[in-house]
Amino acid sequence: MTEGTEPALARRERLVIVLLALLQGLALYIVEYADAHNWALLSGLAGQVPWYTLVLTVPTLMQLSLQRLDDRLFWTNTALTLALFGSVAAWATWRVTAAPGTTAASILGPFAVSVAIVAFVGLPYLQVRLSQRRFSAPYPELFAHAWQNALTLAVAGIMVAIVWLLLLLWQELFQLIGIDFFARLFGEDAFIYLVNGLLFGLGVLVARTQHRAMQIGRQVVLAVFTGFLPLASFIALIFLISLPFTGFAPLQRAASTAFTVSALVAALILLLNAVVQTGRDCPYPRPLRWLIDCVVVALPILAGIAIYAVIVRISAEGWTTDRFWALLAVGLLGAYAIGYALAIFRRTGSWMAGVPRVNVVVSVVLIALGVLANSPLLDPTRIAVGSQLARIEAVASNGTVDDATRSRIEYLRFDSGRSGAQAMQHLHDLSDSSSAFVTVLAEIGARPARYAWQVDALDDQSPDELARRIAMAPDQAPLPAALIAALANGEVGGRSPCTEFDGSCVAQWLDVDLDQQADVVLCAISDAGIQCTIYVEANAQWRKLGSVTTGPTDTATRDAVRQGLIRIVPRQVQDLQFGDSEPVAIER
Repeated sequence: MTEGTEPALARRERLVIVLLALLQGLALYIVEYADAHNWALLSGLAGQVPWYTLVLTVPTLMQLSLQRLDDRLFWTNTALTLALFGSVAAWATWRVTAAPGTTAASILGPFAVSVAIVAFVGLPYLQVRLSQRRFSAPYPELFAHAWQNALTLAVAGIMVAIVWLLLLLWQELFQLIGIDFFARLFGEDAFIYLVNGLLFGLGVLVARTQHRAMQIGRQVVLAVFTGFLPLASFIALIFLISLPFTGFAPLQRAASTAFTVSALVAALILLLNAVVQTGRDCPYPRPLRWLIDCVVVALPILAGIAIYAVIVRISAEGWTTDRFWALLAVGLLGAYAIGYALAIFRRTGSWMAGVPRVNVVVSVVLIALGVLANSPLLDPTRIAVGSQLARIEAVASNGTVDDATRSRIEYLRFDSGRSGAQAMQHLHDLSDSSSAFVTVLAEIGARPARYAWQVDALDDQSPDELARRIAMAPDQAPLPAALIAALANGEVGGRSPCTEFDGSCVAQWLDVDLDQQADVVLCAISDAGIQCTIYVEANAQWRKLGSVTTGPTDTATRDAVRQGLIRIVPRQVQDLQFGDSEPVAIER
């Protein structure tokens, strides 16, 4: 696809693009509904990770690349992406499951980002396969597809945002006159997912059919970026000039060195490609061209600083998945930098003509590494666990456990998925561990999450699990199974307060509302205080009546709650009621 040569979409294909987006929204709603209702195949991480991966990638790629429904290569592209992303999703699911307490985001966050990057970088190759009948094509066509895809996604996102702003305005206008129907409708999950899908599909369709407008938009964006390149180059140059006077010691001490310097390198690469485009000469006066040439030659130095900062961190503290992905990212930026710097020494023609070749080579390497890093062949979790485990084993027999070792054990327990769980079992089996190490290992292993606030997000809050966490006060009847199930599913005023792993939870029957029927007082007890929630039953349905929260309390008060010594105290001051309005409590 060169300028103005993208074939027009037929009516059938336009309809399919919108229908795919609508079905995509419906599929996302289905998996959320399935998880809330514990459907066997779609609830939990085992069902959600593959479903979300395939639903967010494959239909989107189809919408962006569809030209003709009767094109065999379009369907082979779809099958290829389905197999590829299905395979990496299955591996990610295996890594993150069977390890209770794992912070799924520590594994699935990098997985999602890497899959999105691989999909975006690989999409132009799928698109040229439809036009050229092979994966290779002249670079101008790859360049045009890449920018077209970026702008299409931007237009779709803008369209979704603008329509939702109008819907919120619609909702607020009718609430002003006392009509809440639209507020309830617009807040329904099914409505949100379906509308988002429809709007995204319409946005993609608009961007893909308005060729002239998109070409002008791309020219405007590239022109703006062209104005930014000299400024970014000047910033990079004065930074490099300053280094001999400040030395590298400040860079070694700063934790953000790799991120900041690599962000500068990435910005220069992006802006340079916006200027070079398909290999054209630099459109600047000679002094600015010299400035940019100097920065391109120095790009490997900047990339080398970022790579060195990551390697120093790995050498000092070992591998983690974050450091693996950081090294992979700065390594790819270094490949771009070295390729551009070598291109500038071309003996014939403009050095910028070599940029397209560098981009193609590095993009193919990026796709390959992205897939390998989400497979058993180059599993970052396995590498990180092996590194941290070796450091922990080296100090396991010492008399004390320092903060660094404790942090490494927590990394294995909460951030490393299945591999970390296997490593924790290996640590438990060590025979020469010190008593302090065994104590710390047992304490970390018993915690359901690294931090108390994360417990609400755990996937193992089943009714059985919640029932085990609640202790009945002496001489109290067990809680009904219906209430336990409602609390576990968050159906009674949100999740139960009994989710603090650093405290305990006690239930007591008490007639709080004085209706001659006992109610449930459920209290979470911790060092921070006591939080009690009252639940009442009416017409075979449980609901939340209210709650009481204290600040830090003494041991006697906490023991009184555990012993079921909560009692009702009659109000000494009654409420006031104005006409038929709700009663208002008198503040004292």
